[in-house]
Amino acid sequence: MVEIVEKRIPEQKVAYVPHTDSFSKLPEFIKEVGDLIAENNFKAVGYPYGSYENDLEERAENNQMFEVGMPIDNFYNDGKPAGRIGKLGLKEVTSHTVLAARHKGTHKNFNETIKAIVDYAIKNQYDIVGPITEIYFPAEEGSPVEENMTEIQIPVIYMGPKRD
Repeated sequence: MVEIVEKRIPEQKVAYVPHTDSFSKLPEFIKEVGDLIAENNFKAVGYPYGSYENDLEERAENNQMFEVGMPIDNFYNDGKPAGRIGKLGLKEVTSHTVLAARHKGTHKNFNETIKAIVDYAIKNQYDIVGPITEIYFPAEEGSPVEENMTEIQIPVIYMGPKRD
């Protein structure tokens, strides 16, 4: 049974790189973003994420569209906000509400967790308003893939009866 919670995500600045490729390359894409953040003297202040809007089953494995990024403390460059530095994009994400669930183990059965969140949203009168985002928590060195922990977040707006 998947535990699903409603969370408020605070406003944050993120550095990211968009990709049209295979999710199997995610570890190298996360490293790339971390390296670009360090090279540009930004400071990561959270865990890496992957965000995608396409249905993973509708697109070929090597043709997935997604962005990989990390929250950073600021994105000022020479005293001015930067929008892009080479392939590194920089943006501010406004505060928003998500339905979230933790997924433990491989990505093989991710769709089951996503489907559980979507079903919960429909049953509980939420509208889905944005892309699925996965937050990747670091694993212990050498730990089995079954121990990997990822939080899946889906942005929503509650459309049901007024709550106190």
